[in-house]
Amino acid sequence: MARMDTTADRLAAWAEGEEARFLGRLEDEEPCNGWIAEYWRIVGDAAERPAYRHVDGRTVDAAGDRWAWSAAFIGAGVWFASSGAPWFAYCEWHSTYVRDAIRRAAEGGAQPYRAYPIGTTALRRGDIVVQWRAGLGDGAPDRPVTFEAASRIEPFTSHGDIVVSVGADAAEIIGGNLSDTVMRRHLALDGTGHLADAGQLRGHWFALLRFEEAAA
Repeated sequence: MARMDTTADRLAAWAEGEEARFLGRLEDEEPCNGWIAEYWRIVGDAAERPAYRHVDGRTVDAAGDRWAWSAAFIGAGVWFASSGAPWFAYCEWHSTYVRDAIRRAAEGGAQPYRAYPIGTTALRRGDIVVQWRAGLGDGAPDRPVTFEAASRIEPFTSHGDIVVSVGADAAEIIGGNLSDTVMRRHLALDGTGHLADAGQLRGHWFALLRFEEAAA
């Protein structure tokens, strides 16, 4: 089947390209450090947060930990895939765009993207799948953030990956800042294309974001 020219497919193709150029190299290595700086520049400009322009793969916070750049990876990917569309909620937190997508789903009508509870929708190429991770927010560390609770919590620690392929029993996903690089992982699916186990891969998966415009 020929691929359609949609934001979703362009996003998946972008993620595959980033995986190919990182080749497993780490965030503090060149040229990877510079590529991460470009993610932050894009997200900072789109979100009107100029401080992001000073972040790269080596930047550390007050505790001496490197800045997590996985949400910047997602934001830069959406920016490229959508030709710089202003409607995405660009931020350093995955929870910001998740909350925006949940709000759009609740409003109904035509939306460029919206969120679904992870178990209700079969995965497809170009979706973003999101997992809660222990850290910040009302659900951490003893109670995972759920789809229902996410709209009431900001921020919370989470991670998003881009779906690049869906097979009979597994989906392949690509994300940034995984073991300090861009990495491909696999999610087990049931026979209908839905996530088989929300607890797989280091966290509680709770949301699926989908870009819904017609093919260009």
